[in-house]
Amino acid sequence: MISYFPAFAQKNKEARQNIVLIAGKPISTKDSVTIENLFFLGLQNKLNQQNQAAINNFNSIIALDPQNHNAYYELAQIYFKSKDYEKAKENIQKAITVNGENEWYWVLSATIYQELKDYNLLSYALDELVKLSPDKIEYRLEKANTLMLLQKPGDAIKEYQEIEKNIGSGLETLEGKLRAYRALGDFKSAEEELKKQINLDPANFRYHILLGDLYFNNKDKENAVASYKKAKELDSGTGYVNLALSDIYNSEGRTEEAFSELTQAFRASEINLDQKVKIIISYFSFFPDLKYVRYAESLAFILTEEYPDEAKSFAIYGDVLFQKGEYKKAGESYQRALALNKNIYAVWEQLVRIKLSLNDMKGVIETGDEALTYFPQSGNLYFFVAIGLVQAKQSEKAIEYLNNALNFDVDKPAKIQIYSTLGDAYQNLGKYKESSESYEKALALDANNVYTLNNYAYYLSLRSEKLEKAAQMSSLSNKLDPNNASFLDTYAWILFKQKKYNEAKEWIEKAIKASKETNAVLLEHYGDILYHLQSVDLALSYWKKAKDLGEDSAVLERKINEKKYVE
Repeated sequence: MISYFPAFAQKNKEARQNIVLIAGKPISTKDSVTIENLFFLGLQNKLNQQNQAAINNFNSIIALDPQNHNAYYELAQIYFKSKDYEKAKENIQKAITVNGENEWYWVLSATIYQELKDYNLLSYALDELVKLSPDKIEYRLEKANTLMLLQKPGDAIKEYQEIEKNIGSGLETLEGKLRAYRALGDFKSAEEELKKQINLDPANFRYHILLGDLYFNNKDKENAVASYKKAKELDSGTGYVNLALSDIYNSEGRTEEAFSELTQAFRASEINLDQKVKIIISYFSFFPDLKYVRYAESLAFILTEEYPDEAKSFAIYGDVLFQKGEYKKAGESYQRALALNKNIYAVWEQLVRIKLSLNDMKGVIETGDEALTYFPQSGNLYFFVAIGLVQAKQSEKAIEYLNNALNFDVDKPAKIQIYSTLGDAYQNLGKYKESSESYEKALALDANNVYTLNNYAYYLSLRSEKLEKAAQMSSLSNKLDPNNASFLDTYAWILFKQKKYNEAKEWIEKAIKASKETNAVLLEHYGDILYHLQSVDLALSYWKKAKDLGEDSAVLERKINEKKYVE
């Protein structure tokens, strides 16, 4: 089959090739030499992609010789490659008017009509090609395909029958006839056609697959399964049969049998990797159902075995493990993918996110910086590295990365996070004015962003600034996200700063209860509050518990040694 005519939907219903009248004139010897030179120059221009110069030279030829079909053809090619299909059409029709016996002119015209979605003219051009080269079956096949686009399945069947008279029946003509019969709703003729081919060649498993497809599309699952199983007997390695049987078993709720067929299909080379990846992704919508998680993981692992040199196989395996929450193993799979292909942005971003979730800030910085060498225009990557830098107490560098992130087209949620993290970074450097300005910018974009509200409020309390505003923001964050230990602690600390010690004690106890694990900071804060409620011995015991959990600041050490609260 020739590759000039991909399939499109029908556009024009009635059209014929335009009749173009081109008057000739005598060509002198001098003009003939000029034309030859211009043609050579035009070809050179075309080869060097100097399109306008080429167009000028070929038009100069036509001015001297209006019937120079070669010049029209060259112009049509130039306009076609530059996607000016109307001018390409105009010039190829002139070339054909002068010389209608040139096969390549008709091939180009057919290609142009296809791009213009003018299938009546395409059909006309293909008729001419069949006349010029009756032995080239590809033209007849394209003619049949075009008739289908023109919604003339009956005529298409006649064309396929004409092909069969010349070369006999083949898989391509058979599939074409089946499409035409389906378009006509003629199931019986399609079935008869397939059974005839099976009788002629009973060992051809593809005929049994096509018959199975026919039954399946006609909702006859019993005969479909029988045909697929017959195909499987004839060739057990065909993955398409496994996929078809899997679809049927799934539709009947026989999920384990369906999965068994899928595992066989995933080991078949004729099913391409992209199709297999799509199947795995389809399971994601059923997560966290453990059965479908198991299916997806098993199939993804098969891909890593069958395609050990394909980054995509390790990337999808990493995605499944990530969905399962197995972040460490997912990260290892993503790293295998990147070892094979470092130009997959999504894998880099997932890997950085995993390192963030594992609190591996060194890994976040190193991986993010490496990713930026391949994707320097990613605002998200700058932001992720900045988070790592803030956590690593490299706030000045973090601010540089955060401002870089703002230079790129990041969405609103990301911009809020960037401004909020800028607030954290400036706070760490003691640049309180810049810190507050950054938090205000984040809240201007989303007044209910809980993390910005909490962090801003907490840092205001540390500075003993605008405590009433801090209390309002912290109270709102706790309403928006109740039972968050960190947010509860912030509100308790603000109350402490406001010297509302009894209320502070109530809220810190809520924070300790809500915390999933014993937290040294919460225990130290509890001790601070108890001290101001005159429970000095109890306060001392909580300070010591905080130290035992690893909190080793000089301030805490002084509280314990001096048995009193120290700022």
